[in-house]
Amino acid sequence: MGSTTGALSIGQGAANYAIPITVPPGISGMKPELSINYNSNSGNGLLGVGFGLGGLSAIHRCSKTIAIDGVKGGVNYDDNDRYCLDGQRLIAISGQNGKSGSEYRTEIETFSRVKFTGNHWTAETKSGQTFEYGNTDDSKIEAQGKSIVRLWAVNKITDASNNAINYIYNEDKQRASTLYSGLTMATTQLD
Repeated sequence: MGSTTGALSIGQGAANYAIPITVPPGISGMKPELSINYNSNSGNGLLGVGFGLGGLSAIHRCSKTIAIDGVKGGVNYDDNDRYCLDGQRLIAISGQNGKSGSEYRTEIETFSRVKFTGNHWTAETKSGQTFEYGNTDDSKIEAQGKSIVRLWAVNKITDASNNAINYIYNEDKQRASTLYSGLTMATTQLD
């Protein structure tokens, strides 16, 4: 009898379990790191109650905090909003927060250089990979009832040798969400 390996963790009063999804590697070993995630505090998700798809990186608007900003504040969908990468706060290190050309680092240093172009984001990692966020229409989620982007999903990862993974999403305008629908690696498409 076979078994599926996973990782159990407890955090913020919730039981979490992640089951990795094995994906064949592409050129130079490029592959997405996807998983089926369970959180006991989550409601109905893409894969059922408490279940969702993990491993899809994103940048989203997030609240100001007293620790970083000196004030507490919510998301207002304007230039005063703050930004988070995969839940970790981005700190502006050059340029003006939320403006084209601004550069950021993560609150807990990951040595990634994150830049905002005014339309989409890029993140260069210490391993030489470049992540693009929101550089395609299907990888941007607008706030409900607004024409302002609230989340920029990863749409492409490129390694130092210029091998790339392109992420493809299906938009659900009524729910203001984007559903992952597959990816392309070199000339092979996985659906």
